This record gives sequence, C-alpha cells and structure tokens, in this order.
Amino acid sequence: MSDTIVKDLENDIIFGRFAPGARITEDRVMLDYNAKRYAVRNAFKLLEARGLLVRRPNRGVEVVEFTPGEVDALYDIRIILEIAAAERTELPCSPDQIDKLQDLACRHQQAAVDKDFRAVFWLNQEFHELQYSCCGNPRLAEMIANHARAAQPIRVVKYDDASHMETVVAQHFDIIDAMRGTSTEALVKAVRAHLPASAEAYRALYESRFGNQTASG
Repeated sequence: MSDTIVKDLENDIIFGRFAPGARITEDRVMLDYNAKRYAVRNAFKLLEARGLLVRRPNRGVEVVEFTPGEVDALYDIRIILEIAAAERTELPCSPDQIDKLQDLACRHQQAAVDKDFRAVFWLNQEFHELQYSCCGNPRLAEMIANHARAAQPIRVVKYDDASHMETVVAQHFDIIDAMRGTSTEALVKAVRAHLPASAEAYRALYESRFGNQTASG
C-alpha cells in the first residue's frame, strides 16, 4: 500500500495535479488516496528525499517549485554526473544490455506517439537507469538517479510537444548507437546533447508566468 501511494502521489505531482508551490496535507492525501496516516507520512518522507516535496516551517509540506536558477544548478550537476558515467562505461556494452535499451526506447517511442505521457515518463526513467547502470559504479548510478528524480517536474513540461518528443526519441537511439560502438567521445557527445532541452523549456515556461525579473532572482 505504501509503495502504491508513493507512486500515485509522485505521478500526480509530476503531472500537475498538485501544482508547484501547492501545500499538501496528510488529511487530504489520506482522503484522496484512501490511505492510512503512517503510509502518507512515509510517502511524504520519500518524496522529500527525491526532491519533489519540501517541508517549510509554519507552512507544512509543499510541492517544490524551482526557479530557473535552481534548474540551471540542478542540470549543471546532472551534466557532470552523467558525463562522468559515460566516460566510465566500458564499450561496447553487452548485447543483452543493448537489446534491453532498444526495447525500452521503442516502447518509449510508441508511448510518445500514443500521447500516453505517464508511460513516456516511466519508460524514460527505466531507460536511463539501465543506461547508467552500465558505468560500473553503482554509487554514481544512484546519484544520477536521485538527481534525475529531482528533475522530474522539469522534464514533463514539453511532453505534448511532438517535435520535442521526436528529438528526445532520436537522442535515445543515438545513445544506444554510441553504446554499441567503441568511442567514449561519441557516447559523451550523445549524453551531453540529451540534457539541456527540458531545462530550457522550463525556463521559458517560468518566464511566461512570472516575467524575467522574477526568473532571474
């Protein structure tokens, strides 16, 4: 039951049922999800650890709302970690790993075509967790996964942009092609190319809502 609440609440935060900056109470979640208080408290703790919720003095638990500056800082860390993993990935990767990545990428591509955005999100998550597990350093892979989770609400802002999703899908296949080969430089290039678009989209969305003066603060 606790795992179900965590996943359902995480989905609802990521896809905007609970807006950035919104306050979430234990009582509301208990009612909405037919959950026990201990399960809700556990879900809050896990989602705080994942960077989706924040506990504020005298205000309770709120959905995280990033400023563009915070997004830039998060993506700077992601770039450092993910390039480090690419540099440590032994190439070529095993045929079994490549086959699994190919399957996930194809399913992700179809989900994007079908506009099944929740499937798009979770298949993307699986793809990158498998990708970075190939670096041979479980601690590094875990750090990447943690920072990717923190970036979840940022990444979904352009899921309904068909052109953007075509680019994302193509980049997944570029990463697979590089992992089939022997060039670390090619893999680093493919990984680096995959990161900036969502952050830039989030900045544009934020500035459209709050203006440049707030966004630069």
